[in-house]
Amino acid sequence: MLRHLLMVLTALLLMVPSVQAEPLSVRDLSEAEDRFAANPRAVKDIGDPFVLKTEDGYQMFATGGPIGFFTWKSNDLVKFERTKALKKVSWAASDYWAPEVFAWQGKYVMLFTARQRSTGSLRTGIAFSDTPEGEYKDPLDAPLMDYGYATIDATLTTDAEGNPYLIYVRDISENRIGSGGESHIYGVRLEDDLLSTAGDPVLLLTPQGEWESRSGSERWNEGPAVLEHDGKWYLFYSANAYFMKEYSVCVAVADHPLGPYTKQSNNPLLAPVEKEGEVLISGPGHNAFFCVGDELFTAYHIHTYPNAPSGNRQLCLDRAGFHADGTAYISGPTLEKQLRPLAEMGLKNHMKEAVCTAEHADLLTDGDTCTAAASADYVFRGTDVTMTWASPVRSDMLLIYPPAGEAMAGTVTINGLEADFSCEASLTGGAAVLFFDPMDVQEITVTLREGNGIGEIMLIGPEA
Repeated sequence: MLRHLLMVLTALLLMVPSVQAEPLSVRDLSEAEDRFAANPRAVKDIGDPFVLKTEDGYQMFATGGPIGFFTWKSNDLVKFERTKALKKVSWAASDYWAPEVFAWQGKYVMLFTARQRSTGSLRTGIAFSDTPEGEYKDPLDAPLMDYGYATIDATLTTDAEGNPYLIYVRDISENRIGSGGESHIYGVRLEDDLLSTAGDPVLLLTPQGEWESRSGSERWNEGPAVLEHDGKWYLFYSANAYFMKEYSVCVAVADHPLGPYTKQSNNPLLAPVEKEGEVLISGPGHNAFFCVGDELFTAYHIHTYPNAPSGNRQLCLDRAGFHADGTAYISGPTLEKQLRPLAEMGLKNHMKEAVCTAEHADLLTDGDTCTAAASADYVFRGTDVTMTWASPVRSDMLLIYPPAGEAMAGTVTINGLEADFSCEASLTGGAAVLFFDPMDVQEITVTLREGNGIGEIMLIGPEA
C-alpha cells in the first residue's frame, strides 16, 4: 500500500511543471561601444610614456624626437593632439628621453634625459612650467646633478613627511662590469626646490635572477616608477634591453623611498605574450602611473612590430593595483577592449560594495582581471558564487574575466533573471560582457562549468 502511494505521489510531482528562471534580456554590446578602448593607443613611434591627469583631461609625454619633447593632449585617452612641450635646452645636443612631469609647489616640473653637449654623456635635466602642457624652461642651464657617470630615466617620489627624492638610473653605457655592463637604479634626497641634491646617492636595485639576465652579459634595471601604498614604497622598473621582446616590468618593495628594496616574487608583472609561436605583444616596459577617480592606471610602451623589436614603440594603458596581501599587480598587457576610466564616464564598479558567499571571493573585487600569467595565484576557483548588496545598486553591465589563457562558460542569474555566458581563451584580456537594461541589482549568482575559474567580476552602473 505504501509503495503504491509513493508511486502515485511521484507521478503527480512529475506532472507539475518545473519553475525556471525568466531569461535576462541582453542588449547588443555595440550600443555601449563608447565605454571601451583597446591597446595599442593611437600614439606610435614613441617610448617611455608618462600620463599626467589634469583638470580638463590628460597630458601624455614621451621619448619621441632628437630635440626636445612633444606632449599629447587627450580628453578621453583615445584621441590625442600633439604640441611641443620643451623645445631644447642649451646644454644638451640630442637624445631627449623619458620625460616625466609632476605638480610641485604650484608649478609643473619635468625631469628628463638628454646628451650633454660638452661631454657626450647622458645626463638628467629639469625644467618648469606654469601649465601642464608647457612650454617648459630649464632654470639651471645645466644638468640637475653630475656624478661623473651617465644618468637616465629620472622620476620623483616623496617620503611620509613629504620630502622629495630623485630615483634615477646609472646607465649601462658608463657602468661597465667585467666583460659586460649593467644599468643600476639609485635614489637621492632633493632639496625642496628640486634644484639640488641633499646627501649622497644610494644604490637601490641591480639586475638579478634568470629573467633579468635574458640579455646576457649586458643587463638592465631601468625605467623606475615609484608608488606609496599602505606605508610601503613600490619601485617598479624594467628589466632586459628595451629592444628585446623580453623587456618587461617588475617591482620591488621597501619601507622607505631609499630602501632597502626586496624584489616581488611574482615578477615580471608585465611580460611579452606569445601564442603558438606567434609574438602577440613584445617588450611591454618603462611604465608610469596615474589615477582617475579611485582607479589606478599605468602607461607603458610595446614594440610596434612585435616580430622585429626596435625603438619604434607605441602607447598602451591598463589598470593596476594591490592585492589584500600587499602584492602589486598590473592587469595586462591587454589587446582586447577594456573599459575606459569609469569616473570619466560617470560610472562605477559596484562589485566593491558586494558581499560574496564563497571562500576567497574577495579575489573578485580587488580589480585584478588576472590577464597576466603571474597573477594565477589570485584566481577564484569554485562552481558558483553569490553576491548580494545591502541596498540595490543601479547597473546595466556585467563583465566576467577568465584567468589568462583559459576559456570560461557558465550561467549568471541577476535578480532571478538568467543568461548564459562564455569567453574564449585569451592571453590578452578577453572577458564575457553582458549588457542589459538598467535595473536595481540586489543579487547575482554566477555558476561556472566544472574546472573553470574567474579572474574578476565588474558590475557597472552610475556613480550616484
